[in-house]
Amino acid sequence: MLRPLFIIFALLFAAPAWAQTAKDARELITLGDYDTARQIAESLGTAEGYALAAESLCAKILLGEAEKLNKTSKKARKFSEKALELDPTLYDAKLQYVLSDGFVTRTSGDLTTWRKKLPSKTLAKIQAFRAAHPDDPKGLALEGAWHLGVIRKVGEKNGGKWFGASLAEGQRLYGLARAGAPDDVLIETNYAMSLLVLDVETYGPQVRPLLEEVTNLPANDDLYRKVEAKAAMVLAAFGDDKQVKKLAERFLDGEPLE
Repeated sequence: MLRPLFIIFALLFAAPAWAQTAKDARELITLGDYDTARQIAESLGTAEGYALAAESLCAKILLGEAEKLNKTSKKARKFSEKALELDPTLYDAKLQYVLSDGFVTRTSGDLTTWRKKLPSKTLAKIQAFRAAHPDDPKGLALEGAWHLGVIRKVGEKNGGKWFGASLAEGQRLYGLARAGAPDDVLIETNYAMSLLVLDVETYGPQVRPLLEEVTNLPANDDLYRKVEAKAAMVLAAFGDDKQVKKLAERFLDGEPLE
């Protein structure tokens, strides 16, 4: 009896020998096992590993699967900072840094956000990323999302007066991002949701066919498949403006739609 029990416990506590590389962590992210991917990636202690750890946490935030949004956002940013300390040129680390920093700003309380001038600091980081990668669709989308996100929080007039946010600029930047990456599920869906939270009646007619296209785009990983499913849920709610806006808000806020 003792020998079988010993074998079982040995197997339970043994480290998985197959999952010790960045490639393994990447495959787990693709499959949607974000927690295991993060653990493996962090254990590597490399720039690539820390960037992957940040990506796994950002994916959970995007999907509404993170329990403590602000804490998780800060942890993702910390991982990306570690990656940049080891390799300041690593694209994935720079991308996850600006993405996670945006999450920190979005999930911070109103008082903290305005007192620490987080929107302006986040914009500066996005613009630094764009300076290094001026034509990158993700950078364009992030800056477009910043404009529309600020306007969502404080309105178009105050957003322009306090932070220089512009509805037209947000739409322009998203337009460039979409042209550069027409099959990017995240860019398309975030743009659609960003407009719906502003005004379903105004933007619904142009957003509905956009979301219909999203549900038919190639989805080769867990993140894109789940985002497409969320887009389908919003589509199914059309006809009820209040519900559509509520679902779009939950999506952008990293909360479950169910």
